[in-house]
Amino acid sequence: MTFQEIIDKTPSEDFKVQLEKRTKGKIKMNGGNDFQINPINKNVKKKTLKKEVIAYSDGLNLYINGLVYQLQFWYSRVEAENDNYFVFKAGIPMNPARYGIESMNDYSIMFGGVIGGFGAAKRALIRLPYVLDKETKEPVLVSEKNINDFIDSNSDLYQAYSKEQNKDDIDLILKYLIMWINVSE
Repeated sequence: MTFQEIIDKTPSEDFKVQLEKRTKGKIKMNGGNDFQINPINKNVKKKTLKKEVIAYSDGLNLYINGLVYQLQFWYSRVEAENDNYFVFKAGIPMNPARYGIESMNDYSIMFGGVIGGFGAAKRALIRLPYVLDKETKEPVLVSEKNINDFIDSNSDLYQAYSKEQNKDDIDLILKYLIMWINVSE
């Protein structure tokens, strides 16, 4: 329920829920991230799970509530973690200005035109890489423009990334962020 509970791995609530991997059809129709938690106990309101719970853990994985950070509703699985950061992928920001984005053209510049050319239904399926700083509690949208802010502390990763052909590829950026987190543990 609070960010400190996530860091300490000491949840204050133990809601009885079921994790659901959302289908592409549901995401195209309603938007949102890839995972949803549904109440098993009728005393737990879906609204609480959607808007008030910051993260959910099933004991193996941590899922970040995108709505808390205006990254679409429902949850995104944390792909990697170290003492300082979480790496995850989530939907396109609901408030692009918060992430330094002024127009759809900015996405094309950041991610090679992948986003700008799609209609709304296909854009709903796009997942962008984010780094959530545990100290500031703020996520950063990571693209070719700012990935070096993270990986430049590791000269091997920095050099390998600089040799890549498609530096603006979303999956490639995520791959390097995960390697960076795993190396800096």
